[in-house]
Amino acid sequence: METMNSPMNTTEPAAASASGCESPVETDSQKQLRQFVTMLTLRLLHKCNTLQSRTKEQWVAHTKTLVSQTMEGLTVTGNFCPDAKDIKKVCKAVQKDLQKRYGSKGLLQTVILQEDAAVDADIAQCLQTHTRAFIDEQAKKRPSCWCERSRLQSTLKSLDEPNPEPLFVFSS
Repeated sequence: METMNSPMNTTEPAAASASGCESPVETDSQKQLRQFVTMLTLRLLHKCNTLQSRTKEQWVAHTKTLVSQTMEGLTVTGNFCPDAKDIKKVCKAVQKDLQKRYGSKGLLQTVILQEDAAVDADIAQCLQTHTRAFIDEQAKKRPSCWCERSRLQSTLKSLDEPNPEPLFVFSS
């Protein structure tokens, strides 16, 4: 039963990296940010018609590379609650920006398919720039964003109170 004591089965937080700067445990907001960046990256690759011409292993590996590069230096404070519309909106801005840089949708598709390190770095930088702008915009628009989880927790909490306020009011 050596597998029971392997590092993958421990409940203790992972040790920090060699630099000691990274947090060993992601917060909910950081997880949501990573999910947002992943979905944004996948949508961009799909919109640029680069997923269809590759094997699953190829596009998954490329997506992981782009997400890792994009996440470097990205942080979010407070609640981060993007939805599908937000992903579409940011993706459209990223795609428009990249098409300006590379000349056209066809040329953008070609350079993405080459998986050149310099192009990947440029794409990641563009994703990062637009994600930062979205985070700033969201903080201004929705300073007290309510995620579904928070909403559910507060609803459950109110049900435990002696005289909870009605959740729904029906008028006759």
